[in-house]
Parts: sequence; structure tokens; C-alpha cells
Amino acid sequence: MSNDYNTSHNEISPELQGSILRGILGSVTGMIVCILVMLLCALCRMGSFSTMLQLFAGLVIGWFYRLFHGRRSKTAAYVTVGICTVSASVLWVVLLALLPVFVSPAPFTAADWGRLWGKIWELLLLCAGLGIIGFFFTRRSLLAYADWKRGPWHVAYAGGNGYSYNLLPEKLPAVNPPACFAVHSRFAPGSRIIVEGSIIRWRRRLRKDHEFSVRDIAGVVLGPGNGCNVLYGRDYQVLAKFAGSMEHADLMFLWLLQREVPIVGVPDSWRFAAEAGPEPEAVKSSILQQQFTLRLKRSARIGFTGIGWFLLLIGAALFPALDFSALTMAERTAIVFLELAVMGMGIVYIRMGKVTGVEVDGEQMRVVSRFGKAAAFSVRDVSSVSGSPGWIVLYDREFKTLAKVDSCLEDMERLKGYLASYGIKM
Repeated sequence: MSNDYNTSHNEISPELQGSILRGILGSVTGMIVCILVMLLCALCRMGSFSTMLQLFAGLVIGWFYRLFHGRRSKTAAYVTVGICTVSASVLWVVLLALLPVFVSPAPFTAADWGRLWGKIWELLLLCAGLGIIGFFFTRRSLLAYADWKRGPWHVAYAGGNGYSYNLLPEKLPAVNPPACFAVHSRFAPGSRIIVEGSIIRWRRRLRKDHEFSVRDIAGVVLGPGNGCNVLYGRDYQVLAKFAGSMEHADLMFLWLLQREVPIVGVPDSWRFAAEAGPEPEAVKSSILQQQFTLRLKRSARIGFTGIGWFLLLIGAALFPALDFSALTMAERTAIVFLELAVMGMGIVYIRMGKVTGVEVDGEQMRVVSRFGKAAAFSVRDVSSVSGSPGWIVLYDREFKTLAKVDSCLEDMERLKGYLASYGIKM
């Protein structure tokens, strides 16, 4: 892990420093929650599940430690959370073993107590070991909180995402980023970063959006291939994180460099690109008045039309070929529905070849999908573009889908040039 981090903030503000007493209170609360959950699972005949839960007790207790704003000290956090984690792993076994003592009407003899404590001691070492193992494997989030000056580095170097998840680009784009763009995953929905002017909004699933300004960014940490890149603030709190494999990550790096945001370990080729990047050319009046229509390629139109007529002929030919008198009512109904479905699909395929396309009239765009759904909007509403198998997706500033452009359209270079004239990289 790199030791080269911003040292201009040597002291943490008292309100963010936390308290040892609140940390103990939070850890004890998390310990009680873990004990109750593991006891409940054991009483519901899920003993193996409750045993595995001990591996995550440290994660839960550490979350309560952070929730109660415990002391932001590595020693205090490790000691408090570690003791409570081992205590939770031990106490739930003791309470489970002693439960028959409180519910059984028969008195316990000395021999019964001996067997009971012998059984408890057999499990104590196992449970304590599981608690310690779980604590050290799930301490990463607690470490990022307690070791606050290195928090962004702990988050950036956290692995488990695959070696190619954060492969950084060798060079940055030769043109300046647009005023609005979004950094998001290429293959699956999830967290994304939306840039609008000097404002950044980090959108996360199931969590509240985090909005901040470029002035709030104290620096950026570049993580390894299986980590991520972290934007952190003046108190080393994590403002946002993204991966090099995400769409428009290269634009994000260029945007940060052009605003002189410190990036730890930035390659020299990036600095050169940021300094030598040309200014975007003004949009000419001839570009503003462009009018053109893109249809499917001739081969695609022939293919869709051919498939459509084939399905129609198949559906029409089966009607006279079948002997409906020898079939039951249920069989007739099923065949009729199947015939209608085949012929309906034929009509859809024929329509695909005719209506699919893009119409451009100045700044207005009209995109018709393969299934005939039309979407009309202004090109200035387009914030970013991403490619997926068979489609080119246009997003607005809220990263909502405006339209899906078929990748089999003719003269796609003309559409790319049109979008590029408005600063939209396709």
C-alpha cells in the first residue's frame, strides 16, 4: 500500500474523532444483537447456520461501533470490537447450554453439571476461534474508519473484484470531457457517478445519493487491478469510488486532472494528455441544421423481412395441413394459439425491417426501436452513451435511458460525428 498520501490534514476535528465510551456502547449493542440472532437460529433448529454467523459477528459489531461514532483509533477499535466479538461467540454457546437449566422442571445433579460444563468447554475454543477468524477477515471497513488518515487507501486496495476490474487506461482522451457525463458499469446496473459542471453525484443502490463539489475533493487514490479508485475529502472521508473498467472512467480521470485535483501515482502520459488536450470546437451553424435519417443496413432489413415472411408462410401453411376433426378441443385451441403466435412474430419481424432507425432534425432526435417504440428528445438531453450487445444506449443527466439505438444501422459514423459535435463520446 502506498505511503504517499496527503499530509496537509494532520489533525481530525473533535466532532469526527469519536469517543471511547460511545464505541464501547455501540460494540456491546452489536454483541447483544449477534447473541440474540444466533440463539434464535439455534432454537429454530438451524445450529449450523448460527455457527457460521460467528464469522460475521465482527462485521456487525464493527458496524455498530461506527454507528455510535466510536473512537477513531486503530488500537481502541481493534480492542473494543475484538473483545466484544469473542465475547459474543462465547456467550451465546454458554446461554444455549444453560437454557435447559431454566426450562427443565427436574433439578440438576452434580453429574449433570459436570457433563454440561464439559460440553461447553469443548465448544468454547471452537467458537472463540471462529469469532477471531471472522473478525480479522471482516475488519476492513472498521480499519478504514479507525485508521482515518489511511481510510481511502484501505478502501482502494480492498481486493476481491477480479484483476481486470480496475485496469487503468494507458492514455486519456484527446478531447475535453463534456459538461455532463456519467461513469457507470458497462455490464450491470449499480453505483455510478454523475458529473454536472463542477458538481458530482454518487448514486448507489439502496443508499442515499452523495452530492459534492470538486472543491470538496482533497485527492484521489488509484487502486490496484482488483481494487478501485477513491475520491476523498479533507478529513479523508470517502466521497466516491469507481473502477477503471467502468464506462467513461477515462473521462473522469481527465476531468479531475484538468481541475488540478491531486492524484496519487498519476502516470506521466495522463499529465501530458491533460495539458495538451485541445479545446472542444464550437458547434457550427451547419451542424446545428443537420437533417438525416438512418435506417437498418440493407442486409439486416432483408434478414428481418425474410424471417418475417418465412414465419407467416409457416403459420399459414399449417392450417390446411392439419386435420382438426381428429383433435380434441384443447389440442385445437393450443394449435390455434401457436399458429397465431408464429404469424404474429412474422408480422413483428417484417415491421422491424421497416420502422427501426434514427431521424435527426437539427437538435431534435427521434429513435425508433426494433419493436416500434419511438422516443423523441433533444440531443442536449443526452449526457452519456454506452454500448451493449446489439444496442447503443443513450442516457440523460439522471442516467435514465432515453433511447436504445440499434447497432446495425447504416452510416453509424455520421451519427457518431453528430453526437461528437455536441461533446458526446460514442
